[in-house]
Amino acid sequence: MDESSSIPQETRIMPDIRERWTTRQVALLNDLESLFLAEGFRHLTISEMASRTRSSRRTLYTVAASKEELVLVVVDRFYNRMGKDARSRASKVDDVHDKIQAYLSASVDRNMDISPTFLRDVEEYLPTRHLYDRHQDMAVSALEEMIRTAMDTGELRSGSPALIAEIIDAVIKRLRDPEILAKIGASKSDVMKAFAQLCREGIV
Repeated sequence: MDESSSIPQETRIMPDIRERWTTRQVALLNDLESLFLAEGFRHLTISEMASRTRSSRRTLYTVAASKEELVLVVVDRFYNRMGKDARSRASKVDDVHDKIQAYLSASVDRNMDISPTFLRDVEEYLPTRHLYDRHQDMAVSALEEMIRTAMDTGELRSGSPALIAEIIDAVIKRLRDPEILAKIGASKSDVMKAFAQLCREGIV
């Protein structure tokens, strides 16, 4: 059995307003994502979002009914795409150590373009923090399943996949804290790269 087939499939946590985005809406969502990642989102008004993306308030409201919902759509889309990228990378390698590092490498690469302001806004705004928590839960579940499968096939020595998953979850939550990142003088990408190496060589 292909190990990648046991990896839980990330699903969009926010309900889709439309089954299919139009070409214009996709371009708008991409522009909003770039804006949010660079500058954060809590300080932006709908009017400012429209101006900065060269669109209109009316166009923004075809994507979501309010600023709050629009923020959640953009943030959910970003983390959902990260999850899909992670699964794709993990599916291309067989060794469990490489698979885990490949899975986490999606976070390393996609966090390279994230500003500290975006991270702080995600953590300090309760709806986006809860959204991020749920995406992290899915990612940790995927890692736990990889480890469980490797133990079942004898690739890893027997142990508790659930315990390892709890350790991974606790460490990632700690490394999400903007104050911790500022204290150690590292970016989110830097710490995820170090953590991926630790997982590859240490935990598993």
